[in-house]
Amino acid sequence: MKKFMSAMLLVHSFGKISNFDNVIIDSYKGCHIKSNLNQYINNPKLFKQHLIDFIEKSKSNNNTAIWIDLQKDQLRLAPTLIEQGFKMHRVSENILQFSKWLPDCQSRLPDQSTHYVGVGGIVVKGDSILLVQEKNGQRKGAWGTPGGLVDQKESIIQAVLREVKEETNLDCKVEDVLYFREMHDARYGKTDLYFAFRLRCLDDQQIKICDQELMDYRWVPINGILDFMKKENQKPHVINFYKSVQERLTGDECKYMNIEERKEMYYGQMKYYVIFKPRF
Repeated sequence: MKKFMSAMLLVHSFGKISNFDNVIIDSYKGCHIKSNLNQYINNPKLFKQHLIDFIEKSKSNNNTAIWIDLQKDQLRLAPTLIEQGFKMHRVSENILQFSKWLPDCQSRLPDQSTHYVGVGGIVVKGDSILLVQEKNGQRKGAWGTPGGLVDQKESIIQAVLREVKEETNLDCKVEDVLYFREMHDARYGKTDLYFAFRLRCLDDQQIKICDQELMDYRWVPINGILDFMKKENQKPHVINFYKSVQERLTGDECKYMNIEERKEMYYGQMKYYVIFKPRF
């Protein structure tokens, strides 16, 4: 099981074990090179010499891995890293991260992010729910639930409230989790996780759809939602989704999950997280 995560860094320097003057060690004894690499851009031979020295001394210290980030203006150093056995681990807007596993065994470093997380808001008003009609892309003209992808450092609770607000201008309160889906080989071949929440609309008079993303909206009776979807020629998986939603909203026991939002100290930092507990 791959456990060697790069996120948990200990707040101390490893010391000058080579010519790299800023090295941080994580809780799995992985070395994170934090030195300014600009000094090597025009001298890749010196970078190679220092890197080889660092690898050997890291091995002698029984470190598990080396992590190093290249800024977009430092990519001239990438061939040297690849030559020395580093692998491209992840890429962001401005950083290409490399990693190298040091022990003589199969790497236990985690792969780059493998999942996307999406959220949808089932906005309830009386005995009706809100549906919106897409304006763009492959789903142009399709009816569905307002929502989207979770941003970095954003909880799924924060994300669904933000997405509904952006798309419909509605302020809502999360009341329940109605639906969870896992789909492999989705966007960019990654696994897609999707959470649908029951939301209570706080003021439906303020509704105003985002005309850059949506064409129209409807308040559709919960008991008539399947007929509406079939009339609008929606795809079978969409109809099945709203069948599950209808069952959750009209069943004898409508409350599915209890949601607890918490803030606690975790590895010296205050963390926000959400716990979902079944209601009995």
